[in-house]
Amino acid sequence: MSRPFNGLYRFDEFEVNPSERRFLRQGEPVAVSPKAFEVLTYLVSNPGRVVTKEELLQGVWPDSFVEENNLTQQISFLRKALGPKSNYIVTLPGRGYQFTAKVQVEDFSDSLPAVPDGEVLIQTVREQTRVVIEESSQAPSVYREIDVGASPATALQLPGGQTHTPNPRRWRIIEAVGILIVLAIAAAYLIHRKFGHAVSQHPISIAVLPFTNLTGDPAKEYLGDGVTEEMINALERVGDGQLRVIARTSSMSYKSTHKTLPQIAQELGVQYFLEGSMQSEGNRLHVTAQLVRADDQAQFWADTFDGDMAQILEFENRLTTSVTQSLSLTLLAGKAPERNPVNPAAHDAYLQGLYFLSQRSRPGLERALHSFGVAVAQDPQFAHAYAELAVAYNLMGQFSWMDTTQAHSQAQAASLQALAVDPSLAEAHAALGFNEWFYEWNPSAGEKELLQAIQLEPTNVDARHWYALLLMTSVRLVDAEKQMHAALALDPKALILRTNLGWLHYTARQFPLAIQEMQSVVKDDPSFLTAQYKLWWTYSAMGDVQDAGSELHTVLHLVSTPEDEKRILDAYAQEGYAAALKELVSPGHGYYSEGLVDNARSMCFAGDKEAALEFLAEALKNREGWMIFVESDPAFDSLRNDPVYSRLMRELHAVSNEQK
Repeated sequence: MSRPFNGLYRFDEFEVNPSERRFLRQGEPVAVSPKAFEVLTYLVSNPGRVVTKEELLQGVWPDSFVEENNLTQQISFLRKALGPKSNYIVTLPGRGYQFTAKVQVEDFSDSLPAVPDGEVLIQTVREQTRVVIEESSQAPSVYREIDVGASPATALQLPGGQTHTPNPRRWRIIEAVGILIVLAIAAAYLIHRKFGHAVSQHPISIAVLPFTNLTGDPAKEYLGDGVTEEMINALERVGDGQLRVIARTSSMSYKSTHKTLPQIAQELGVQYFLEGSMQSEGNRLHVTAQLVRADDQAQFWADTFDGDMAQILEFENRLTTSVTQSLSLTLLAGKAPERNPVNPAAHDAYLQGLYFLSQRSRPGLERALHSFGVAVAQDPQFAHAYAELAVAYNLMGQFSWMDTTQAHSQAQAASLQALAVDPSLAEAHAALGFNEWFYEWNPSAGEKELLQAIQLEPTNVDARHWYALLLMTSVRLVDAEKQMHAALALDPKALILRTNLGWLHYTARQFPLAIQEMQSVVKDDPSFLTAQYKLWWTYSAMGDVQDAGSELHTVLHLVSTPEDEKRILDAYAQEGYAAALKELVSPGHGYYSEGLVDNARSMCFAGDKEAALEFLAEALKNREGWMIFVESDPAFDSLRNDPVYSRLMRELHAVSNEQK
C-alpha cells in the first residue's frame, strides 16, 4: 500500500507540516481554516505545476459536490494569510492555479521503518507476542546485562572474569522482545493518530462562545458578555503555550449566529468550544456551561452554577480548572490562578465596563469610564478594573474624544495603580506601554512595557497589536507584520487587526496590498469607519483621485451632517478633489477639530504644504498622540525636505528624549 507523506514543505519563511496540520511563519502559527490548509498542502506538493480547478476540487473535496466559489474563497484566504508576497499563488485564467515559490521538501519517512496498516500491525504484534511467550517459558528467569551492540556469537564478560557465549535461542528471544517493543510503539502511535483528541504536543485550540442571555432582560446582556470575556482571559492566562484561545472580538462575532459548530470551527481553526447560558432572578444567577468537541459535537462535560454575584468568580475558577483537566492539561489545571476576592458590586460594575468598552464608540467608552470608576471606588484593590480604566482613557484620547493631556494623565495614573496592586498583570503593562508610546512619544519605554505584557501573557491580543503599531512607527516593518499576524492568529475575525494589517502595507508603500486588505474589511462591514478612512488615505497617497474622491464620499456619509456632506461634495464637483479637501478641514466643518494630524494629511493630499505644516505645528503644540505616526506615513513624503518639517521632527524627538 502507498505510504502517506511524513515530512515538511518549506518555502521562504514558511513551513507546512501536513501530518501534524501545522502552518508556521518564522516559527509562529498562521491561522487558516482546515480546508484552506488542505488547498495549501496540495499546491506546495505540486510547486511550479499548473493545477486545474477540477484537480484541486477533487483532491481537497473528494466524492463531494462543492461549488467552485468555495475554492476561490479558500485561495483568497490563503493569499491574505501568506501576506505581502501574495503572488505565491498565481491564477491562470481558464487553466487553474500555480504555486510559484521554490519549495524544499524534507521527508522523514526515509529515516523510519515502514509502518504496516492497522490490521497487519495488530496481527504482527499478536504473532510476536505468542513467540516470545512460548520461548520465554523455556528460558532462565534471571538474565545478566547484555551489550545490545554485540553480536550474538560474541562472548559476554561476566563478573569475576568469566565469559559466557549467549544461547542463539535466547538471542532470538531478545530480538523478538525488541521487535515487539518497536511494534507496540508504532501501534500506540497509530492508535493515537486515529483516536487521540486531547493529548498533543502542539497547542490545543478553543473558542469561548458568547454565553446566551436567557434572563429576558436586555439590560442584563452585559452579564453573559462579561462572563464570556473573563473566561477567555482566564484560559489565556493559564495557557502556557499549550492552549490557543480565540480572542474576544472573534468569539463575540458569533453572538446570535445561526452557523453550526463545524462551520465556526472551520472559520476559527479550533478543536473545542466552551459555551453556556445565564438566567437570573433578582441577585441570584443560574449559569450552565459545557465543553464540546468541534468535529463531532461530543460533550466532554457540563457544569452548572446557582448562586449570587458574590460567588461568580468561584464558578469561573472552577470552569477554568475543568476545561484544562478535560483537555488533559493537568499541569495547567493545577496552576489555574485563584483571583483575589472582589466586592460583588465592584465586579458587577466591572462586567458592565467590559461590555461598554467593547463597543469602541464614544458613548460606549464614556459609559465604560463611569462603570470602571464605580468598580475601583467600590474596591480600591481591583487591579483588572484599573487596567481597563486605563485602556478606556487611552482610547478616548486616541479617538480625539477627550483632551489629550487629560486622557494621557488619567490613563497613566490608572495603569500605574493597577501595577501597584498586581505587578504581574499583563493588561496593565500593555496599557502603560501604549500610553508611553502614543502620548509620551517614547517608543523605547513603550516597547519595554509591551514586551513585558507579551512575556506575561503571550496571547494578549491588545499587547501584540499595539506593539505592531509601535514597530510600524519605528519603521521596523518586518517585525511589525510578524506581531500583527500573531495577533490575527488569536483574533482572526477582528476588523481592526485586518484594517491595520492593511495600514502596515500602506506604510510600507505596498498600496495594492493595502487596498486588497481594507477592501476585504469594508466588504464584510461597510460601516467600519477606520477601514474606510485608511482606504481613502491609500487611494490619495497613490494619486488615484477618482477612487479617493469616491471613498471620501463614503466617509462623509458616515461621519458628517447632510449639510456638511453637500457642501464638501459641491466643492468637489465644481473645483475638484483638492478643493473638497480644503473645504473638509475648514473651521465650519465638524471634522476640523477631530484630529490635527488628520487635517495635515488631507492638506498634503490637496497639495497645500503650508497648511499641512501649520496643522502639524499645532498638533505638536497640543501633544496630539498621532504625531508619532508622521515620520512613517507616506502622506507626508512631500514634506520630508522642507526645513519647517525638519524642525518639527527635531522638536518631536526632543520631547521623546526628555521622557527617557
